[in-house]
Amino acid sequence: MSKVVIFNGSPRKNGYTSKILAEVIKGAEAAGAQTVTFNLNDPKIRGCQGCLYCREHDGCATQDYLQPMYKEITESDAIVLGSPIYYHDISSQAKIWLDRTFPMIGIANFEPRHPGKKFLTIFTQGNADKDSFADRINHLNAVLKIYGWEQIDSLVCCGTNNPDFEISTELLEQAFEDGKRLIAG
Repeated sequence: MSKVVIFNGSPRKNGYTSKILAEVIKGAEAAGAQTVTFNLNDPKIRGCQGCLYCREHDGCATQDYLQPMYKEITESDAIVLGSPIYYHDISSQAKIWLDRTFPMIGIANFEPRHPGKKFLTIFTQGNADKDSFADRINHLNAVLKIYGWEQIDSLVCCGTNNPDFEISTELLEQAFEDGKRLIAG
């Protein structure tokens, strides 16, 4: 069975990022995948300790809520990261996750340790201009490509600071379809 691992970098359990990720999960499960979700706002998550354990080992020495993610990523076919944009960047929760993915590359020439996976990123932002934070979004997607992962899409939900904001049906449908595409041959 195919597996998709989802990382929710939003501090809001029922926020816009979570709602879009829910559609990705529905799509992946409709296509027959098993899904595993990590809530990156969990208080038991520690940041990278800079110990360099991961340079010599395939994994991290830090024993916390994220420790199981290494096994889940290794066994997965696809990875999804969702994050709101705060202060022109991904959330602090997503940044800790990104730092903790350093074990995805090896010590010699930073070769990918677990290549061949697909990935999808989802971003929500208050700014209505879709391209206003494109540099940060492109940077994060470029890091995940270094891991040897294939990007299938990067969705951006804009204008969330409007009090009357609702996620468009088109964006939710795209999230559902992207969820299916994560495991499509």
